[in-house]
Amino acid sequence: MHDLIKEIRALSQSGLQYTKDPYDRERFERLIAISSELYAQLSNADLDTVEKFFFPEVGYATPKIDLRACVFQDHKVMLVKERSDGLWTLPGGWADQNESPREGIVREIKEESGFDAEIHALYAVKDRDRNPYKPKYPVSIYKLFFTATVISGQPVPNLEVSEIAFFDVDDLPPLSEARVLAQDVLDGYLFYTNGGQRCICD
Repeated sequence: MHDLIKEIRALSQSGLQYTKDPYDRERFERLIAISSELYAQLSNADLDTVEKFFFPEVGYATPKIDLRACVFQDHKVMLVKERSDGLWTLPGGWADQNESPREGIVREIKEESGFDAEIHALYAVKDRDRNPYKPKYPVSIYKLFFTATVISGQPVPNLEVSEIAFFDVDDLPPLSEARVLAQDVLDGYLFYTNGGQRCICD
């Protein structure tokens, strides 16, 4: 059901981009509304919450990009504690317009932790739907993971993050599995400690 809802929404969004027929436009807009209603029922979320999740996108429907970084210091990995759910995750967030992926993840690390970091390599590109992140989202998301090390700075909590700390990879705190999995951290650690290897790609 989840995949069908996503497909209905993507096809309707792309249809709105190309149609010149006002009646077809009305039909596509209704299909988008139906997809939101169906997802609200499927997720037990209210309709307003579901509609706020969807960014006001137009044009051909494409996956969203989430940037994440395994930032190391003394072979421990940096995690940040999200205020929204009280769980820990790798620093990161949505890619922004007019930024390269490297620029975006450097910015996210600084904003979420207070630390300046040096990016080493891309170690994984994961399709969120093909991995056990939960809950499932009503849009396709590609997750780009980078290895990095701390250059300077100090932990600075902010509106989104309540704590910043470094952990052994075999002793991780409860993770925000909507954002990151223990396997993501382990993949980054193995890539980092082995001096780089083949990038994981779904």
